[in-house]
Amino acid sequence: MMSEKQKEILIAVKENMEKIESERYNSEDPVVTISKNDSHQEAIVKLLTSERTGAPLLLDKETLYPAEDLAKRNFSKGVRTLNSWQFRKSSSHFTDAANLARDLVLQQRINLYKQLHSLLKSAVLTSPDKIVKSKGKLFTEVLNSLKKYDKLSEDEQYYYQRSIDSLYGIAVLLVAEDKKTRTQQLYARCTISLGNREYLAANIWLYKIYLLNKGAFDSIADSDKILQKALKSLQLFVEVETGVKEFVEDLPTMASAFDLQTIFADHLKTIFDVEFVA
Repeated sequence: MMSEKQKEILIAVKENMEKIESERYNSEDPVVTISKNDSHQEAIVKLLTSERTGAPLLLDKETLYPAEDLAKRNFSKGVRTLNSWQFRKSSSHFTDAANLARDLVLQQRINLYKQLHSLLKSAVLTSPDKIVKSKGKLFTEVLNSLKKYDKLSEDEQYYYQRSIDSLYGIAVLLVAEDKKTRTQQLYARCTISLGNREYLAANIWLYKIYLLNKGAFDSIADSDKILQKALKSLQLFVEVETGVKEFVEDLPTMASAFDLQTIFADHLKTIFDVEFVA
């Protein structure tokens, strides 16, 4: 149960935060100052205010940034979730990090990753035949913007340049109807849907993977009864749920979308002779 003292502190912090946001809205750059005359409670309120808003904290004529660790933590979360295609969470973490960061290197890195976020999201979610035509300009803009990130080392800038070039190469393969690359894009979409608990969508992406690689899957299914059953159940489920077929009262029991994705990954490894998930 919250004590009265804690309630008082949190109310004061909330009021201070609203004041700082109001000053920022008016293009001011507020600083929180702890003076020698402040009580312990007032000092705590100001410290929490600085941490939660990212405003600099002035203490004994020295400027401190209590929120910098939070900014780094949010940035790391943003990178981690971006690497697993969790675009909503990633964008939220980068926004939180940008609101708190004061270090110039970190600020530039966050801004760059916001751009990389847009590129990766485009590569995964844009229709394969339209990606270069509709998003090609974005690739050029991000590449050209690398020059303005002068606080990042040349090695780091070169690393991102190669990453962007590699992603553009993937976009070109999508347009060229490269079967493995298009399958990987569908697999990524399935993973995103599973992360969002959109199980029908996940099953639809898996079914699209099957249709794209129908010959290879059917060939394996000829001698693999489990896969054969799974494919038939998946097809029926998708057709019924999307209205292609009339309602079937007793749909066959089928594996969860998570299990189906694992089954597909194992067979895609064989079909394309690569560590498909990696």
